[in-house]
Amino acid sequence: MEAPQTSSIVFYIGLTLFIVLTVWLVAKLVISRMNTVPLNVSGFTGTKVEGFQGPTRGVSSFPCGQESAEASALVDMFEGRASTTESGEPDLVELKAILSKMCCMKHDLLGVSQTVQASLYLPYNNTHDRENPADTVGRCFTKGIPPRDLEITFETWKERALLLINRLCTSYSLSTGESDDAVKYFKRAWRDCYDVAQSVCLVENKAPTSSPRDPKGVLPEPVQGLGEYKGYY
Repeated sequence: MEAPQTSSIVFYIGLTLFIVLTVWLVAKLVISRMNTVPLNVSGFTGTKVEGFQGPTRGVSSFPCGQESAEASALVDMFEGRASTTESGEPDLVELKAILSKMCCMKHDLLGVSQTVQASLYLPYNNTHDRENPADTVGRCFTKGIPPRDLEITFETWKERALLLINRLCTSYSLSTGESDDAVKYFKRAWRDCYDVAQSVCLVENKAPTSSPRDPKGVLPEPVQGLGEYKGYY
């Protein structure tokens, strides 16, 4: 009679261990599913790269950097290197500011809500700004910015950024090939943001409904002075 009791005890112990193991695995799975924080993002750790577009801040070393791969690649060329001049780091900070204004403008203009959000708190800098960036985006949404004003805004950013890039390439001891790549990265990023701004900010030029060459009715001169005809025929 002792053998059946021993086998029963072993059976119940095994069943208990199986139930405990199952509960532990289910709890571990549920807890892992609850972690929705994107990995490999500034401020967090991890090895998995998320493929979705992130918020305006936190996914790059400068605001809205996720909007332009070229702008991010440009900044990466200087980060992690030591500047050989005192002006290197301040120049890099200003270059990031210019890239942020271009990319945040693109972020706002392509947003579904059509509101000034990403560029709202970007600081004005009279070295490379013609007006507050948020005001520029606001005028874009109302179609109240002339083409010339938009061109001046982007050309001022471009002129100042190219000057900064030239100085940064010297400060960070970039080779000739790397310097050329830096200029190419910026021009591509600038062109992309400018194209988006032109398509959203400017009023479309509609084609005229009629042409001077279209056939039109002609009223003979002898008839022009006559009154309205009220006859039957």
